[in-house]
Amino acid sequence: MPPVFEDPWPKERVNNSLQLAAANHIQLIEIFLKLIPHFKHDNAGGIHDEALAYSEWRYVNYIRYLRRTGVAPHDYPPPWDVAIIWYCHLLSPGKFHRYLWDGGYRDYGLNHHHFPVKRLLDLYNSGTWSDKKAQKKWGLYNMRDDSHKLPFQLWRYPPWQPERKSKLLSRFSNKQPCMHIKADPAIMMHDVDQLAYCTIMGKREWKLSEWTDLRIGKRQDVCLKHNLHSRDGELCQLTPWPTLDDLRETLNSQIPFWKTVIQAKEGDASFAASLGRSIGDYEQFIKLLGRPAAGTFTSRPVEYDMDTIFRSKSGTHLLRSHCIVPPTLAIDLLWHTHRLYPGSYWVWSFSVARRLIDYEHVTSAAAAQLFLHDTRNEWAKNYSKDCPKDPVMDNLGGDGYVPDAAAVQPGHPAKIKAKFVLGGTNPIRKRKRRTKGEYFVFDGVYVSFDSGDCGGGDGGGGGGGGGGDGGCGGDGGGGGGGGGDGG
Repeated sequence: MPPVFEDPWPKERVNNSLQLAAANHIQLIEIFLKLIPHFKHDNAGGIHDEALAYSEWRYVNYIRYLRRTGVAPHDYPPPWDVAIIWYCHLLSPGKFHRYLWDGGYRDYGLNHHHFPVKRLLDLYNSGTWSDKKAQKKWGLYNMRDDSHKLPFQLWRYPPWQPERKSKLLSRFSNKQPCMHIKADPAIMMHDVDQLAYCTIMGKREWKLSEWTDLRIGKRQDVCLKHNLHSRDGELCQLTPWPTLDDLRETLNSQIPFWKTVIQAKEGDASFAASLGRSIGDYEQFIKLLGRPAAGTFTSRPVEYDMDTIFRSKSGTHLLRSHCIVPPTLAIDLLWHTHRLYPGSYWVWSFSVARRLIDYEHVTSAAAAQLFLHDTRNEWAKNYSKDCPKDPVMDNLGGDGYVPDAAAVQPGHPAKIKAKFVLGGTNPIRKRKRRTKGEYFVFDGVYVSFDSGDCGGGDGGGGGGGGGGDGGCGGDGGGGGGGGGDGG
């Protein structure tokens, strides 16, 4: 059973089963579904552009906050609205890796960016809406002149609960609104001299309405590093998705999936407990898009495949269809869950398929049905048995649920060798001074870390320290690019 973990720096390495993680995942999406109605909505019933743009901006700054403090989400779990946005970003492990690497968030790798499902559930189930240490550290950062000036939580407490009164016995003890923002809050860019961060030239403070116009394409302002991004084919820190519509499309496709999972759980009390029986089917599903297991591939270490580009030889059988879709809801849930732990998923995908199996959004139920037909045919051809079936998949689109497709993106998914993709280039926890050692990445693979002379803070994407928050060195380059022909 594929193992997953949340804490990248455990005292004792403990892996959880994917089945247990999926059961926790179900509880998490129940909370997400309760939160969705409490975002500001437009007249058409969708989440308002400004609400979506604001939470996306808060997500951008949460990733920066993790980088600056040198911690993992397990240490400082995200605010709840940020968690929803980040969930959507993690669906594509390849794009999430590129966002981190291109954005200069290189000291820490995918292992340090696992979604803290259990930590969030523990907070929620204990009646604690926010992690106190994370909120305090966020508040201290907010005091800086160059900070984002954002509240830690969008909602001060669960928004479906009655309004709470302040405990302060003063004129401020009236009822406080749950929504912890102004009507048109400011979007604060970093100063131009903060080379570690992308920013918009010539305008540090934006109204949310102005920033939303930029994200939906009504404004054409560009990042200070726009020419560098274009030259090097890099993603910008400010745009986890190319446009706000891309984020909306992703979120809108997840909400029906969440609802379908909850319906399945409510209709079958054993749904979560029986997920373990689908682990083997999930692995076979991923293998359908794998490299051919022929020749020397079977004896090569998985790290070799992670660092090379596969080019098929003539006569090699490859799946005809560009995409396949999960044939059952249980497989889809396991696949969704696994991608919330991108470091674990990356290693496992290469170990079973010899390549990274990513995802693509499927635009319609009709397209999904075609992919499902191809999936079932390919399953029977590869495994000489019928593909598992699920009544949910025979009624796609009826309740809005259309499964995402598994796909292999062109080229190599990594922009650096696998040990740096996963372990980062200098993963010093909390950027402690006078620290050196080795970080365990995966079996037999380690990354060295060294704080050096501790002279600087977290520098820019390609450079060292200098002028940051007094931490131990900056996000450097490290390593080399992916190798050549893996064929």
